[in-house]
Amino acid sequence: MFAKKKELRTELYLKESPSVVSMMSTVISPGGSIDSAVRYVADKGPKNTAKLFRDIVSDTDSRKVSDIRDCVYDLASSMPKGLASFRRALYIVISASETSDAAERSRMLKEATDIALGGLRETGEEYSSKLQTPCMVVFGLGIMVPMILLSIAPMLGMGDVIGMSMTIPESLLEEIILVIVPAAVAAVIISLRGRNPLREDSVSLDGLWKASPMLLAVPVYSMLAGYGFEETSALALAIGFPALFTYLLIQPDVRKETVRTKVECVLKDALFDLGNRMVTGENFESALVNSLSVRKECRAMAESLSREYVICRGDLESAIDRCISSVSVMMAGFVKDIYRASCKDVRDAGRLAIAIAHQLKDQDTVRKNLDNKLRSMTDMMSGTAAVFAPLILGLSIMMMGPLAAVSGAVDSTHAFTIVCIYLTELAVLMSAFGSMLSGRLSAENVIHRVSMTLPVAMAILVTCASISI
Repeated sequence: MFAKKKELRTELYLKESPSVVSMMSTVISPGGSIDSAVRYVADKGPKNTAKLFRDIVSDTDSRKVSDIRDCVYDLASSMPKGLASFRRALYIVISASETSDAAERSRMLKEATDIALGGLRETGEEYSSKLQTPCMVVFGLGIMVPMILLSIAPMLGMGDVIGMSMTIPESLLEEIILVIVPAAVAAVIISLRGRNPLREDSVSLDGLWKASPMLLAVPVYSMLAGYGFEETSALALAIGFPALFTYLLIQPDVRKETVRTKVECVLKDALFDLGNRMVTGENFESALVNSLSVRKECRAMAESLSREYVICRGDLESAIDRCISSVSVMMAGFVKDIYRASCKDVRDAGRLAIAIAHQLKDQDTVRKNLDNKLRSMTDMMSGTAAVFAPLILGLSIMMMGPLAAVSGAVDSTHAFTIVCIYLTELAVLMSAFGSMLSGRLSAENVIHRVSMTLPVAMAILVTCASISI
């Protein structure tokens, strides 16, 4: 079925494989069929794999194929070498769905989950090990090239003293620093994004309007220049203050997301408690409320859930949606799956909750380890834009002042203007790079990073450039 279709792209499906295997396991573990597992992923699974599984379901329902199991097997067989772990995991899941021994089925599903997680971990480690050279290239292009150009420009101009002038035209200097260097850095970043196993499929532009205070830079500069500020100070303040205002504007949303993420993590821990309570015979409704109420981050949610129980008239799924979806749609989906299982057997549903909790914990552990391996790179990029670049380029401007006065080459004020604009470009590029490495590339994330970087960079640049020698 899949032989004629174009080859699956590894980077799109590898990061989804643990979630897909986990979702299929939650259906098959209590005795569900491979058909039910595929339909579950097709309905609620990760975007790219869900589309593949919807095609399988559609072909099965329209009688184009007779057996959904064979379709999944064909899909797994068509996967490229980069998805070998996903392929092996699907083979094991198919085999697990056919065994009648519950213990053996659980063992096989655990093995499938471990294989999928191991594949993601190995790819992530391979990716992080290959970042050293590109990051050095970005560092060299982002700092060393502009620094060298700003340093040699006045020295070349000193050739007038001996009748051998070799000045660099200002237009060429601007073109190299403001266009060619940023374009080269952007090309390196884009080439790395496609290989990131944690990357998002698309860039979210939600929250782009929060960058609107940055547009105040031009009127702020005009106002400060009108009040008699030096051109260099006016330009740095015109860039730094709007960025600081943007940071203050976006910070409440960042804090809110941090709290939401923390509550989501606590919800994952609560699944263990929920499962243990249900295994001992406690019913789903009270077990869920009790497992949430003992955790301070979830007490308000537990109280809200208790009220919803009273007014939902038995529609517990809608009650769960109203109370939990605002924190995590994914967790609300898992809780509803456990509720449906509890309608058949409470103790089996409890074991399902524990299995889901273990799978989520394993996935989080793998992703956290990958984040930790990439953090040194993201910190280096943030430090480059916020500290190292303005520090080195500011000192370069400071040293070129006396030389420019002698040579008549690019004056330090014009060089300062070029550097200010360049540092703004570099902040955007490094923020996008850091956001991309973390796997959370979005307009809001990039804006938040830029708004933190620019005020610090402008302060360091002005301080270094104003030193007198």
